Amino acid sequence: EIRARFREELDYSLEAQRQLRFARLFRTDPQVHVPLIHQKLSTSRVMTSEWVEGMNFDDACAQPEALRTQWCETLWHFVYKASLVGGLFNADPHPGNYIFHPEGRVSFFDFGCVQEFATPRRLAAQAVHRAARNADQTAFNEAARALFGFVGGAYEPRALAYLEACFQPLWRSPFRITRPYVADLVKMMKALVADFRKPAKDGYVPLPPQTFFFNRLQFGFYSVLARLDCEVDYTRVERLFLDEDTDTVP
Repeated sequence: EIRARFREELDYSLEAQRQLRFARLFRTDPQVHVPLIHQKLSTSRVMTSEWVEGMNFDDACAQPEALRTQWCETLWHFVYKASLVGGLFNADPHPGNYIFHPEGRVSFFDFGCVQEFATPRRLAAQAVHRAARNADQTAFNEAARALFGFVGGAYEPRALAYLEACFQPLWRSPFRITRPYVADLVKMMKALVADFRKPAKDGYVPLPPQTFFFNRLQFGFYSVLARLDCEVDYTRVERLFLDEDTDTVP
């Protein structure tokens, strides 16, 4: 999966197609801006995109908290609407891939590393998010088992505890993602891998297809939100694009 994604980053015609897909998905979202592609000036070796000006990430981090909060809301909206509704996860949540504008608007760049989610796995991920928003432990565990294919043993409760920690921004919304919180997630993941990737395994299962880059959300995207350092009602943000009662199909 890593090999496939990284090789795709060398094909700019593919990246241009994906950028256009993201642009179509967010065409009615005023806070999300995906630059247009100049298709006549693009090939597999060169991609020409709309020019965008605005604040870089360091400048954005120095702005008043009210504005930073709006940007955090936009970033969360972009990442999770793309994956949970559009079945597209931009697996390179790098602070250099964002340009920040007034009123919470953000421009998004770099769609070379994109993971696509098949509908069954996308709907399972929706169920995980809904259960976390409702702080429903039973539903959360069931949805996580379906998404990640846990098979019991000592590994399963540890993995579920790690996932619950990852979903605290929804579970305890409003939530402030901080650098210590992100660092603790990294420690939990490292301990999980160290303890269970052994010959006996005791229920260990590798990440299933289409979920390998899941940890980039916690270690990359969450780090971006931590540097913006705001308390955000992430549950409210999600309910704007993912309702409680029906599966959302693009």
